[in-house]
Amino acid sequence: MQNNPQNNSCQSGRINSFTQVSQMQERPNRPRFGGEEVRVVEAMIDIIFPAVVFPSNKIFKALDEEKIRAMVWHHHELLLKTKVGKLFPANEEAFKMAVDKSADFFVEALGGGDVFTSVHGEPHLRMRHFKIPIDENDREIWLAMYKKTLKEIAFPKEHLEEFWNWIEPLSIRMINRRTNMENIKRHYWSDVKKEFSL
Repeated sequence: MQNNPQNNSCQSGRINSFTQVSQMQERPNRPRFGGEEVRVVEAMIDIIFPAVVFPSNKIFKALDEEKIRAMVWHHHELLLKTKVGKLFPANEEAFKMAVDKSADFFVEALGGGDVFTSVHGEPHLRMRHFKIPIDENDREIWLAMYKKTLKEIAFPKEHLEEFWNWIEPLSIRMINRRTNMENIKRHYWSDVKKEFSL
């Protein structure tokens, strides 16, 4: 049996590190496979994802689909005023489609039926966003604008903790470019609840 060095960039055809993929794409003239010599891509873990606790349907029952969609729109309108706004399509119709798709995801995740997966398939947030570089700072802005959104739409206080405990770790799964190898900053509910006057 031939003894080949292990290549940890892929296992069973699955990508383990998007950082490795972006580095490979930056060197299009370098043969990726089947060259004259053995080539090894070094093992790398760029993010350890925390567990994501999806909320119960209590939030959907309290808000309903229309208010959830309005919340997602409000959040995106705030994002447009930040540097993250440049990540969205400039075309108005394309932007609307992107926000509606995000709203579908939130409606389904909060208990409103399979309005996202039946049309778009499984979420796979990191892979879906890979063409759009999202780094740790972009995630910080995304979360800060969600705090602002929740305050401005008067999100029901009794459901804030459950919602935050979902979107905070979920937001880490959108990061697809690292600027450093430090641990991703966490914003636990115990640290942010005071901002909601609780």
